[in-house]
Amino acid sequence: MEEDGLSLLDVWDLIMKKKIVASVAFGITMILCFVLLVFGYNSMKTTYEATFHYQWFGIEENRYANGTVYNYYDIISLKNIETVKNSNPAYSDINVNSVAESISIEALKEKNTYRIVAAGSLFKDAGIAKAFLEDLIYLPYNTALNLEFDFNASLTGYNRSKKITTKLTYLNRQLDLIVEGYQGMISYFGDIQIGDTFLSNHLNQAQVFVSNDDLDNYEYLAYQNSYLTKEEYQTILVDRSSLLTEQEILRERKAILLDSLSNIYSNSNGNTYMDTSIANYLNSLHTIDSRLITIGEDLRLIERVTLGNYDEEKSEAFIKELNTYKTKVENLTEIYTEDVKNVLKENTILNLQPIRVKGKMNIVIAAGISLLFGIVVGLLTAFVWSYVAQFKKKQFVEE
Repeated sequence: MEEDGLSLLDVWDLIMKKKIVASVAFGITMILCFVLLVFGYNSMKTTYEATFHYQWFGIEENRYANGTVYNYYDIISLKNIETVKNSNPAYSDINVNSVAESISIEALKEKNTYRIVAAGSLFKDAGIAKAFLEDLIYLPYNTALNLEFDFNASLTGYNRSKKITTKLTYLNRQLDLIVEGYQGMISYFGDIQIGDTFLSNHLNQAQVFVSNDDLDNYEYLAYQNSYLTKEEYQTILVDRSSLLTEQEILRERKAILLDSLSNIYSNSNGNTYMDTSIANYLNSLHTIDSRLITIGEDLRLIERVTLGNYDEEKSEAFIKELNTYKTKVENLTEIYTEDVKNVLKENTILNLQPIRVKGKMNIVIAAGISLLFGIVVGLLTAFVWSYVAQFKKKQFVEE
């Protein structure tokens, strides 16, 4: 039996004869195995999962607070991925197209909560991967946090308007926007503290301003004294004829509508279709009446102007005073705009859970597997090497 085979002691002796070979094979195998497990296997199997929750005004309607559309799929869009890559030199090795093709996002059961999953092979290490995903998630949050608002539409209308009455209308709209805006914020968010004061204090300031500087007084003075802008005065002189013609045509149209309405009503007998027709006629009459009232006001103003009530110097002084009033409204608007931004910032929240690494083999386990594999390969290599050498030597002796 001993002549036909090898005992365990013989095997060990053969291995010990090639200790250096065993050591080299062990070292090379262990290193290669460790490298393959850590950088190969982990790269293919590792994924990074980021779970996060957004909260800001308007997100329930898939919008930002300024009305811009928000779509959570855009978080991992090619544009956003490229934006994040360009934001940090550490991301220079990241392939934008590969990330866009491999990364995924899903909405979870909890409202406005999402999960992003990215393959580990997309990034050179865990630090880069986590930082990149965080920056990607922060993009919509930063957008919601730094929104710009333009509440100056009515003030722009004031500047472009050629009529004092229209200017006054725009100022009224602007003040309504401010007061109603504060009331809406307090109702929705509560009386939030802004710096050293509260929203309710700024609301009171706006309301006091409206009460102390009532625009109705300006409207009365403008009408009573025939205050006009230069453009309005020039226009009004040539408008009288066209207004009189339009007034006559509208009165004729109104008379025809009233006759038709009377006939329809007398023959309706409760018919639903007839009732609908009557409603259409009434709407037309209302439109005509509204326009006739405006024409009447314009004609009375023209009459006052043509009678010599218009004074260019006094009108310019009145407009200058009105512009001073508008400047005060602009200041209120600036305060209101900053308050809106601050309130929305306080209510813009991102909850980001620690990014999880899944599928990655622990280094200790990888080292253990590499050690075991290295021992097996080292011993086997030494045995084979020694056995082959001994076999060749035996053949040589026999020959």
